Amino acid sequence: MDISELPEEFDFVDTLTLERNKAGEVDLKMPQPRYNKSDQTPLHEYGWGPFCKFYADTSNYKDIPGVYIFTANHEVVYIGETVDLHRRIQADYSNISPRNCFKGGQETNCRINNAILEVVRNGGQVGLWFTETESRGQKEAELIDDHDPSWNEQPPTTFPTEQTTTVGSNPKGQRDTTKSTSTQQPIQDISTSNLEYARHGKYGPLYDYLEETEEHTLHFAFEEIEEILEAPLPNSAYEHEVWWNPAGHTHAKGWADLGWSADPSLDSQTVVFSIVK
Repeated sequence: MDISELPEEFDFVDTLTLERNKAGEVDLKMPQPRYNKSDQTPLHEYGWGPFCKFYADTSNYKDIPGVYIFTANHEVVYIGETVDLHRRIQADYSNISPRNCFKGGQETNCRINNAILEVVRNGGQVGLWFTETESRGQKEAELIDDHDPSWNEQPPTTFPTEQTTTVGSNPKGQRDTTKSTSTQQPIQDISTSNLEYARHGKYGPLYDYLEETEEHTLHFAFEEIEEILEAPLPNSAYEHEVWWNPAGHTHAKGWADLGWSADPSLDSQTVVFSIVK
């Protein structure tokens, strides 16, 4: 749904601008290693990243309660409420702290930040809108029920284009559910430069192994993957098949970009890597 279709009056705050490196590429943020208990606490579902640092001029909205909206290419994709828009954007969404990547941290901050990153990396724009109201909780719930924005608990794998009509989910601040039907543009594959970035991380040895092998199918026990990495896999790898899926997971995007798919069996703690034809 286009922002212009909302019956309520929302003020346009700003278009989000992402921090970029000297090469002009979005500067990817991976804060997880800076958490001093990263070896003791598992990452939550949305904590893998990558993340971004973005800017929006919210200086006129300090200590102002109300309802805010994120739009992707003018389509309403997220509705939330806050007691202080300036703090919500600058301290929460734009600046992902290392602690918030791990279980017990703020999953919504990570999820929305990554969704914003993917929209911009695919050539889109994210806008921020706001209306001041003391009955922010009630207003947020009414808008969500009426308009079903599409950013919800599941990380979006597609994003609206200029010609898209989107019907989405049911986010309530950090309490989200899922429903969506739309015609949308798929996310592009992770770029070569981003793969090189990822290779400096924990899963670099696995990417090197997959790239160098001449086999088209590889069978591994999870323990064998850990031997390649010289590090343990997170609990999520043993408990959730989605961990092995590249949709929304940076480590899995790395092997997908090399042309591999992963088919795990949690019961037997094994995984089959296959070249995608």
